[in-house]
Amino acid sequence: MVEFLVWGTSNVLGVSKKEYAKQIITWTLSKEMNGLPQREIERSVSKKLEVLLETTEQLDRYSRKSTGICSAREALRRVKYFSEDYLNKEFDIFVSLVSDNYLDQLYSRFIEFEDGNIWSTHGNSGLFEYSTELKAMFMDNLAYNQSSNTLVANELKLNGKKNPDQILKYALMYNYLEENQFINSGSKFLLLFIGGKEVQYDLDTELDEEIKYCERKNRNDLITSEILERAKNICVKCMSWMDIIKFNESYLKSLHETNQVERKLLMGFNQSLREKSFMSCI
Repeated sequence: MVEFLVWGTSNVLGVSKKEYAKQIITWTLSKEMNGLPQREIERSVSKKLEVLLETTEQLDRYSRKSTGICSAREALRRVKYFSEDYLNKEFDIFVSLVSDNYLDQLYSRFIEFEDGNIWSTHGNSGLFEYSTELKAMFMDNLAYNQSSNTLVANELKLNGKKNPDQILKYALMYNYLEENQFINSGSKFLLLFIGGKEVQYDLDTELDEEIKYCERKNRNDLITSEILERAKNICVKCMSWMDIIKFNESYLKSLHETNQVERKLLMGFNQSLREKSFMSCI
């Protein structure tokens, strides 16, 4: 979460640091400030800022997402209920804390592998990019277990569709990770789309569309024979956030009362999902 805030200060300020500074400078250099002592300028700018914060603040949780400099409360509202990036970070934390058995049970719904695994998860962060030196794409979250040689890419959406070249980019990523021995050769690969609504994709149809898109955009690096061959063998599945909630509720019933930490984790994540703005429309 610190990384989420440090690299995206607009999540706190409402605008980038550059835009924030530009606004303050514009107020300071306005004609009405000419000849005023510094203390008066500071007082006047502070007043203008207070008015702006009051103007941009929305009182209803799901009011239309406003833009511009905002208060801490409004910044939290925008991020907590409307931000896909924030949801990604919540998911990163969630899957890093749930038990290995939970991930076994979740992913075995879509792809076959032996259970009893030790899973490692990686969110979309600078650490992943720097360690792999893979700069060709941005993933949301990866889960990998070496014992059953299974890689899962969790592609998260609020309520949107897949990107027009997304499967091919994940095929590129898989080949890169395999070639550089970040994963074992021949790993099973599940690309799991999680979004506001469950929309199942036909792999052949989607690949045809993605190839046409890359041809139009001159992205020949994504339609090499190696990448196309890998893409044809990706297991592409989808589930909705409501499916996640229902799965968590079902999994909770299997936990003993002594599993208090994981129970609280599951219930807390479900509560956070239910509060998202797009969930109010489902």
